[in-house]
Amino acid sequence: MDDQRWRSGPTPAEYSPAGEELAELRELLLGADRQRILEIERRLDAAGVTGEELAELLPEAIVLRARRDRQLARALAPTIETAISESVRRNPREIATAIFPVLGPAIRKAIAEALAGLAASINHAIEHSISPRGLAWRVEGWRTGVPYAQVVLKHALIYRVEQLFLIHADTSLLLAQAAPPDRALADADLVSGMLTAIRDFVGDAFGPEREAGGLRTFSVGELTVLVEQGPAAILAAVVRGQAPESLHQRLQETLEAVHFQFAAPLAQFDGDAAPFEPAVPLLEGCLETRLSTDRPAETRRRALWLPWAIAATLVAAVAGWLIVRSNREWNGALARLRAEPGIVLVSAERDWGRWRLSGLRDPLAADPAGVLASLDLDTARVTARWAPYLSAHPAFVRARAAAGAPAGLLALQRSIQRERVLFPIGSAALAEGGHEAIARVAASLAPLDSLVATLGGRATIALVGRSDPSGSDATNSALSRLRVESVRAALTERGVAADQLQLQPVGAASPLPADDAALRSTINRSVSFEVRIE
Repeated sequence: MDDQRWRSGPTPAEYSPAGEELAELRELLLGADRQRILEIERRLDAAGVTGEELAELLPEAIVLRARRDRQLARALAPTIETAISESVRRNPREIATAIFPVLGPAIRKAIAEALAGLAASINHAIEHSISPRGLAWRVEGWRTGVPYAQVVLKHALIYRVEQLFLIHADTSLLLAQAAPPDRALADADLVSGMLTAIRDFVGDAFGPEREAGGLRTFSVGELTVLVEQGPAAILAAVVRGQAPESLHQRLQETLEAVHFQFAAPLAQFDGDAAPFEPAVPLLEGCLETRLSTDRPAETRRRALWLPWAIAATLVAAVAGWLIVRSNREWNGALARLRAEPGIVLVSAERDWGRWRLSGLRDPLAADPAGVLASLDLDTARVTARWAPYLSAHPAFVRARAAAGAPAGLLALQRSIQRERVLFPIGSAALAEGGHEAIARVAASLAPLDSLVATLGGRATIALVGRSDPSGSDATNSALSRLRVESVRAALTERGVAADQLQLQPVGAASPLPADDAALRSTINRSVSFEVRIE
């Protein structure tokens, strides 16, 4: 039966007695449904809103409703919370990536502030207590290079709570943990496994004792682990140093607070530790560092120590001044010796005012004792051993060459420097005479190198390229460079090492002198040779 018949009413056939009974039966069976369908059609016809129109109106409607009151937020909160929880459960990496830019700086700031607070509290405890012990610690820090706060922790630490673990009693799974900002949190699986093994061992080996309270303390190297057991959870604290009995009481109170505040999550624990994240502040309340300097000193003892403290301060000041002065002299002397040509300092030691030095010294170098004496140092307390060697410093090489160079070395140097490779006007191509000059220079370099090597030096050849002043400066400069490159290529073909040749194109800036203008133009279209001994 279609909607049209519902809307138009009974047909003529239905006015018959049988028809009336059929209409009455239809009304009884389908009347309610027909009324609901007609109501829906009426509403749709009255509203006239399609799906696309609803999509356009929905954002504006949400904004308007949110401005009116918070009912919309309260209605959507459970759905949004469920969606976020499901998203975190399925893909926690996406949530972590999204919130990292916000949490990262906040975490770093919190850690920095916590570390600064710890250092400030330690320094405050010692800065205002003038005692021989405090001064000795400062001297130790200065001598060893260890920060003063670390020296204080080393000597003055009574105890420090470094880790706290909240463990589920039945499953031995880690519920929550806490540590100071300067320590990393331990691996959860490792901690759970360790405590499970210890609990099983105690249960197997000391059954009656476990019923009486269980294992409360055990040691791991320099650390002590305090264990407080409760009906549903166990609290373990890792302590460095000697912990007082009051710490046990604080752990008990904390464990009682955990049982009170998290009774339902403990009873319904299914392996998910998320409900116990609010317990971390309770655990952090047990983290503390206690130094011996935190103990209040009596006024009478402070008064008795004051004269000694003043005297010790003066002695320490004088000793510090002497140490600084000695360090300045030592560092200055070593720097001066290292900067002196011909002196190589190999080792340097000092012990109670005595200096021991050893190294290498060129015979032409300055006397190390005289260098130290020029700094107003007492050379009587310096023991030095210097082995002879030949320095490659240019000044010493030149001095040895001038003083003891064989006659053949000077003759070779002069013969090379007399050679000159001439070029045609505007050309960098080698002529026949140029090849002959290059051959003579290459032949003279081998014996020159041998003689220079006996003096501890090294010979290099500067190729000075020139051009006559007839062209522009740019043209002359480019032409002189092409000429020295041609000569270098020819020399390397004859076995001369490329790093032994130095290019020096000067263009027309530094011409060779000559009385005749034509001759002056000819000799400046050339490449000449300068021998340098280093």
